[in-house]
Amino acid sequence: MEPVASVEPEREASEPEREASVASEPVRSEGSRDDAICDAALSLLAEVGYDNMSMDAIASRARASKATIYRHWSGKRELVVEAMRRRGPACIEVPDTGTLRGDALATLRQAGKGLLGTEQEVITAVLRELRACPEIADYVRGEMHESKRAVSRTLTERAVARGELPPDADPDLFFEIAPALIFFRATVLAEPIDEAFLTHVVDDVILPLMQRPKTPATGEPMKESA
Repeated sequence: MEPVASVEPEREASEPEREASVASEPVRSEGSRDDAICDAALSLLAEVGYDNMSMDAIASRARASKATIYRHWSGKRELVVEAMRRRGPACIEVPDTGTLRGDALATLRQAGKGLLGTEQEVITAVLRELRACPEIADYVRGEMHESKRAVSRTLTERAVARGELPPDADPDLFFEIAPALIFFRATVLAEPIDEAFLTHVVDDVILPLMQRPKTPATGEPMKESA
């Protein structure tokens, strides 16, 4: 683990400090520089928590100037939310494999990779901040959830178009079940998100529930006969 820069009270850098900092900043493309800044913010969030991380520490970790950071983000809350957005479900593509099973497995493989190593620590840190930081809470409960629903609906609509699911299939069912199972295994049980587990989730949980017929009268899933 890299040493964490000491936390100091936030202050606006003077013009000479800004110029010197910019001069010492390595030459990078804007995209790679922003990625480095966002990665630094999330790694510090995981290591020291939101309250103990500072813009100075983020700048030091990213090898960027504070002036560069403040040109893009007004403060660490905005920066952390943007960093989460770059790593979030909006980045997940739903491959069209030709089958619901194939699409579900491919999607969960991508989601599982986001819960390995430092990503688990970041997610744990984010959960700690849900009550303390309204901006983070709003993103997690709003935009992130909508992105997950979009993934679920894309997967479901394709399966309906192929005839694998009925037209009234619940488009949110995949979103409501799969992330919870993966998250619990990764963060609570601390067990690997391997191919065997993902196959079990899809074959034994997701597909049976999504393909389960509904009763004509109530629209509720039919109960198994005794």
